[in-house]
Amino acid sequence: MTVPESLPQVLIFVAMLVPGFSFVTVRTWYVGWRTPDYGPGSRILEALFVSAIFLVVYAGLFALVFGVAAIWTYQGTLGAVQGWFEGGWKDASAGLIAVAIIMLLVVLPGATAALLSRRTKILVVQEDGTTETVTKAVNRNQATPRGWDHAAYGADTPRFVRIKTSTGVYIGGWFDVGGYVSTYPYERDIFIAHQWRMSKTGVFLEPIADSLGVWVPITDTCHVEWIMGPAEGHNNVSATLEN
Repeated sequence: MTVPESLPQVLIFVAMLVPGFSFVTVRTWYVGWRTPDYGPGSRILEALFVSAIFLVVYAGLFALVFGVAAIWTYQGTLGAVQGWFEGGWKDASAGLIAVAIIMLLVVLPGATAALLSRRTKILVVQEDGTTETVTKAVNRNQATPRGWDHAAYGADTPRFVRIKTSTGVYIGGWFDVGGYVSTYPYERDIFIAHQWRMSKTGVFLEPIADSLGVWVPITDTCHVEWIMGPAEGHNNVSATLEN
């Protein structure tokens, strides 16, 4: 891809990106992350594709409008329309041109994304049999990419965590404010500040003395469990925490 050097090239490059980025940004805000949103390359390609669609539509609409105007005014004012294209537009207000550009490149693509991603009210049946009306996006996507991220965001309450690795080894401990969990867009991992000794079957045996914590990468073959612990903390567990 050739890097734009002159001002016209830069303006054309911006015009080819801004509508798509506006559309994708608003849509992501409404309906959450989709597969193309996971990589910067795919997001740029999608933005270019969306921008190309908008620019083609704009070009078609302008051609239609000025074509109708030319036919309508053919008897005497066609020269005025042609003169506007040949340089008469330079006499227009700079502020008006700026507003038009912002409307075409930013506002309209964003408004289109909002319209296509509009939210609708649906009836949801609760566990107790009652119904509740909730508002959801049209495609029902969530704003958080994965279930892991939802679980990580909800792990602010101290609890036990048990991890079964791909080799069948159990690693676990007490997860509290001293622990950390990485979420999208970074690779999944977890730091457990208070590591426990685990049995071969995953039973919590006892805190490991002098442990400063353990870091565990979470691969696709790992199994992670969050387990409710005593309100007074892990050091007050008097009996073995059973599986």
